[in-house]
Amino acid sequence: MSLIAEQEVIAVMLASPHLAKECDLSAGEFRHAVYQDIYGGMRALVDAGETFDFVTLAMHFEQSLPEAESSHIWQAMKDLLDKAVGDKGMFAKYCLGIRESFRLTEISLIAKTLLREIQETKDAGAADRAITQLMALERTGRSYEWTMEQAVVAGLRQIEEAAEREGLVGIDTGIPLLNDASGGFNNSDLIVIGARPAMGKTALLLNMANAAKVPCGIVSAEQGNEQIGKRMLSIEGSCDAQKIRTATLDDDFTNKLSMAARRLVNKKIWINDQPAINIVQLCRQVREWVHRYGAQIAYVDYIQKIKGSSPRMNPKESTAEVVSTLKNLAKELQIPIVALAQVNREVDKRTDARPHMGDLSNAGEIEMEADLVIMLYRDEVYNEDTPDKGIAELLIEKNRHGPTGRIRTAWIGRYMQFKELTHGGYD
Repeated sequence: MSLIAEQEVIAVMLASPHLAKECDLSAGEFRHAVYQDIYGGMRALVDAGETFDFVTLAMHFEQSLPEAESSHIWQAMKDLLDKAVGDKGMFAKYCLGIRESFRLTEISLIAKTLLREIQETKDAGAADRAITQLMALERTGRSYEWTMEQAVVAGLRQIEEAAEREGLVGIDTGIPLLNDASGGFNNSDLIVIGARPAMGKTALLLNMANAAKVPCGIVSAEQGNEQIGKRMLSIEGSCDAQKIRTATLDDDFTNKLSMAARRLVNKKIWINDQPAINIVQLCRQVREWVHRYGAQIAYVDYIQKIKGSSPRMNPKESTAEVVSTLKNLAKELQIPIVALAQVNREVDKRTDARPHMGDLSNAGEIEMEADLVIMLYRDEVYNEDTPDKGIAELLIEKNRHGPTGRIRTAWIGRYMQFKELTHGGYD
């Protein structure tokens, strides 16, 4: 069947060359060598902005190949025009059939290679390579070249979608003003949230994961799954976190916990709390969540806790590798990745301890790779008599999709919750 589909696709394009622009196959997806050559020639001319027909294509092969090879290809093209039907109505379906046949062949080869490497070399990295290769197959045929017309149409489509979702084009952050500023967390973006200890950055991350409304994964190198579970119960059920920690229970509180638990267990959230996890293991886990469960966003707690791929790396080298790999992983999987980051203690010595992007540990690498950088600050941590008790500030330091500035939110510590203020909040 693959041979027939390849014959028909080539025959249609020989008879109607304009259809070559609509075919997003690569030459390598054709199984038979002569059709790889013919399509490769067509593709070369089309990509160079030239038109072709039977004669100009034959001339292309005469100029670029030895005489024997060009004669063989010319005869194959002539045979196709004489024998193949070349049904235009089936063109798109045949192209899809060629791609699916190619994918199945590649999947089989990947599986066989994986089995051989496991049995013969005992290579622990074989599974990671196989997963990467399988994910790459998902991107086969994706176009990276567009006309201005296509770009404008795609832009208008996204504007329409944003209007229908009231400005939210990405994944819900759980904070309306942050949605307004960023459009939500966008696919392929790396979002970094930095703060000093005790500011509530893990709680903020869990609030965001709980509000995402899509399947998601949490890599927690900071806290175990039990602690995350208790915090999520507090956030979801507005249950006093101190009562949860001390198991101070009464009938009403137990009922609130039970109701929160019933809602949470139905959410598609997966947690990895492996201590001292390295960036290779993290990537493996996130790919699995995306491939197996359809996860649409990943949360990481936190960058400086993730180990580099080599134990010989110093902290700066490790952070640089972790951040760049997280950004590449977001692009590869087409999901947002939200990562917490530690802020240098030097900010504690300043009169105004509000952190800036440059205060992040190994800030240079983070500044370069991140699409959105948010610093978290609560004045009551430093000043007991502050008028801003119960207020958390989200300081947007970098935003590739919108404005920077400050968002003020309510911090309800007893419930570990971040809530929208009922008045103002953005400046």
